[in-house]
Amino acid sequence: MSQDNTPYYPVAGELITETAVDTLAPAGKSSGETVFLFVHAHPDDESSSTGATMGALAKAGAQVHLLTMTRGEMGEVIDRSLAHLEAENPANTDGGVALGKLRTAELKQALAALGITQHTFLGERNARATQTPPLYRDSGMTWGEDGRAAPNPLAAPDCLTRTSLEPQAEAIAALIEQVRPDVLVTYDADGGYGHPDHKRTYEATQAAVELLKGSDAAPTLFWGIEGEADATDTRQQAVITGDLVRKRDAMAAHATQITITGDTTFEYSNGVPQPISAIETYRLLGGEIEGIKPAPPTAHQNSSETQEEPPGVINSLITSIALGLLAGFSGTIYHSWIWYINQDLWVPWGALLGCLTVFFAATWATLHTRKNWTAALVGFTVFTLISIFAYAKGNSMLVYINPINPPGIAGTLWAMGSLAAATLSLIATTRYRLKRG
Repeated sequence: MSQDNTPYYPVAGELITETAVDTLAPAGKSSGETVFLFVHAHPDDESSSTGATMGALAKAGAQVHLLTMTRGEMGEVIDRSLAHLEAENPANTDGGVALGKLRTAELKQALAALGITQHTFLGERNARATQTPPLYRDSGMTWGEDGRAAPNPLAAPDCLTRTSLEPQAEAIAALIEQVRPDVLVTYDADGGYGHPDHKRTYEATQAAVELLKGSDAAPTLFWGIEGEADATDTRQQAVITGDLVRKRDAMAAHATQITITGDTTFEYSNGVPQPISAIETYRLLGGEIEGIKPAPPTAHQNSSETQEEPPGVINSLITSIALGLLAGFSGTIYHSWIWYINQDLWVPWGALLGCLTVFFAATWATLHTRKNWTAALVGFTVFTLISIFAYAKGNSMLVYINPINPPGIAGTLWAMGSLAAATLSLIATTRYRLKRG
């Protein structure tokens, strides 16, 4: 796993909506009367992502089932005395099989801490279909330069993400038909923090629900674990305050993957501090709760569509220069418009409007191309154009730069303000993109 930048993980409970409900159970049923099926990608995901919820449900007497898609063969190991178990270790010859067995043992201990007794792996017992192999290998992942999870280029041919989706969905559907859960829970389309296996787990579970649509085995409600907070997400939210003690104890059982560093903090093998929270949030993926139907997912939540790639360098150059020329020409036309309030008081509103035009042009260029330098290029293009208009032909100046009178001051403001506007745009868009992650 490469780690060029700090890995990004969403924080549960970062956004709580006013309309959030406090239960995953269908209307008219208490949690203790409800059958739940949680679908997770690897051992430890059930504890770190939904441990508080699962622990509280088990304590309340609910029937809680867990399906785990892989055995986590590609995981890194915190205890370096076990480094030989890592599949990517040059000394390893079993492709992570022994690590998968160890993580399976850890999962058994974690489920005991949560109070969960019903568990199966995809491909085992009732979680299999005609074309389903008995084992799906962990796909692994890498960290991109932006700190986001990315696919593992060395993923094995028999791993979850490199095998067919249909048998996986059919196997999940078979388990649902056996368990008959009232409530189904898995990841949202973004997979939480973007792990490829998490995304595939969502896709396979979603496909399984489609296979069962209209049958009496279809779950009443289908929830997705909320990943990155999105204030524009209109889907029904559920906010569960669960059992923190059971969650922490379950996480501690996954000692190869998790280090508990405090009562409410932990770290994975990459050493990034994270909170252990009793609050876990979900979004409604399917079903209807008290008359509220799930809203269509936003573009970034729909993993069946590839996220639009930003323009390349050449397109970004052309876009920035074109915007700079457009802003420069239009601003030059109206920069000298001045509002004379009286003989001594006047406002160069045309120059101010021109600077505002440059700001918005530079901002749009940066957000559209996702390249910070485009804002600077817009400003440079505008300033170059102004300079040509001001000095290329002395007897016919379109921009008069000489702060001895209002037109000269307006010209100076237009020239220097265009650079300031582009700089402010660069600062603002950089802060915005850092905040959005």
